[in-house]
Amino acid sequence: MMTSYWAPVVPVLEDDLAHQLLVDGPPAIVALLIPGMSMYMSLYALAGGWKWTSRALVLPTLLLFWASIEIAPVRCLALRGVFDFGIAIGLMKLLELHVLAWKNQLPKYTSGTPPGPSIVALLLLTELRYESFSPNPIRLAPLPPYPFPRSPEKRRLFYSEPAQLIIHIGMFLVMQSLPQYAPVKAFGVLLSIWIIFTTCELVLRYKTSPPLFAPIYLADSLATFWTEIWHNAFASPCRTLAYNPTMWVLAKVGFPRHIARSLAVIASFGLMAAFHAEIMSPLLPPEGKKRIGLFFVLNGIFTVTEVAVWGKRRDWRRALMAWIIELSLASWAVQTAQVADGLLNADWRGLCRPKIQ
Repeated sequence: MMTSYWAPVVPVLEDDLAHQLLVDGPPAIVALLIPGMSMYMSLYALAGGWKWTSRALVLPTLLLFWASIEIAPVRCLALRGVFDFGIAIGLMKLLELHVLAWKNQLPKYTSGTPPGPSIVALLLLTELRYESFSPNPIRLAPLPPYPFPRSPEKRRLFYSEPAQLIIHIGMFLVMQSLPQYAPVKAFGVLLSIWIIFTTCELVLRYKTSPPLFAPIYLADSLATFWTEIWHNAFASPCRTLAYNPTMWVLAKVGFPRHIARSLAVIASFGLMAAFHAEIMSPLLPPEGKKRIGLFFVLNGIFTVTEVAVWGKRRDWRRALMAWIIELSLASWAVQTAQVADGLLNADWRGLCRPKIQ
């Protein structure tokens, strides 16, 4: 068999995650910065009132995002997932803000004296929940009267993000010490997401940023889990790009409002299904990608069904059913995700390696 001297030389993929990140990280950052700067210029023009200039930059920005996916030399699968995550967020935010601007509903800065267009554009670019603007999608769960019912100060300290991070790390370690049956493993995955994203939020947050999550153990229904407990970083694009368009189309067709609202909620979960399936695809086999998507769609269906049955009533039976459904769906979704029996025993150094089909 003859050797082809024209075949490209492909660098060997490092076995160690840290080493490969040092190779792939810098070009990935550059590949993200180029469309990111174009997006910032579009938002700067939008904040400055130059609407047509801002709109003219949308198509080049979309093309740059697409090009960055195609040309970024990212071979580490874990970093590819993070890279795709950043691309998907940029695309959603760009489209969302321009849809809102087209409808004259762009969020208004309400955190003091309005800064110049350069700062407003930076905040629009970096604030996932538009903390400095109104309206924003932030919905905080009310603090329970326990513990410390006679001391609001102690209760606020107990429910602060740093204290809850410690508590959730403790919960995670306890779960890792148990036999790793599917529900235990699934709950461990939920806790790990809670811990990782809360840690990042505490490092990267603005001073005025509210908590990203509420304590996971306070969830007493599917509806409260998705609106008050789990992070709402993507609530705004879900409403702008999925919920509102679905409501508008179904209203034109003549659907009753309560049915249209339920279908619009499912459409929002559908957007998140596509988002998560895409960003997780480098790390998942095809069946795992499908299950991640169905996890969100089924959550949407069960959530609207729950609200139709229970309304706003809170009941221990509703809470029990919600946890059974959530852990069952999560257990089914992680079965094909090659999650180790005990996340602390996972091969974290080998996350760059190709997934098993």
